[in-house]
Amino acid sequence: MFPRIRLISLAAISGFLWFIAAWAPRLAHGEEGVESAPAAQVEASEVDPLLIENPMESQLVQVDWLEEMFEGGLTMVALAILSIGMLAVLLERLITLRRGKFMPPALLKEVRPMFHERRYDDILAACKRQPSTASEIICHLVEFRGTNFDVLQSGATDIGARAVLDQEEKCNPLSVIAGIAPLLGLLGTMIGMIEAFKLVEVFGDEGGASLLAGSISKALITTAVGLILAIPALLGYHWSRRRVHHIASSIEVESEALLKDWFLNRK
Repeated sequence: MFPRIRLISLAAISGFLWFIAAWAPRLAHGEEGVESAPAAQVEASEVDPLLIENPMESQLVQVDWLEEMFEGGLTMVALAILSIGMLAVLLERLITLRRGKFMPPALLKEVRPMFHERRYDDILAACKRQPSTASEIICHLVEFRGTNFDVLQSGATDIGARAVLDQEEKCNPLSVIAGIAPLLGLLGTMIGMIEAFKLVEVFGDEGGASLLAGSISKALITTAVGLILAIPALLGYHWSRRRVHHIASSIEVESEALLKDWFLNRK
């Protein structure tokens, strides 16, 4: 529980630091803009005449994508929060969804001969040292070893099913992010389009097509960012679900092996 909280906190702090680092140069540039204006005028004569004749080509080549992203408004803030959450969940899933964390081979190898030697206390102690789904199943089999086989099998199956269900539920945030991110991006685009046409309504022909095109380009960036977030979130969701299914199969196979070895073949 606590390692997972520390991991999510670390991811959130990293995202916040990235956000500050991205904004700092932009703010510094804004403060120095007034002071550097005369220098820019002096150097204007050194600009390529072709760029002066056709300034739109220069603007198209020198698109500042990071600045465009920050022009997305509050929608971009929501998408940034979603991106931090997605990274935190992906990191947690990558670390957690390993077979060794659920059915540790070392634990299974250690306790197998102990049962036949009737070293039940040693088995329970080994399980406490290595908490996992396997240790829960083994403790159940040891504690209820005097009951019939069906009760033992049913209990082991229930423990494995609860562990698998818990891991499946922890994959759901990725699915939610994959669904919400494009919708948030589209919402930001719609808001930006409304603002763009309001500008045209206010300024009329004074701004021309450049005013409308600039506003629309800023509006469309939110949709692009939403899709960029949705794609890895969706891939991560399906990957993590597939890993959970593999882990479920491993739990089932190892549980059946323990049941057969300890109870069906004990005579």
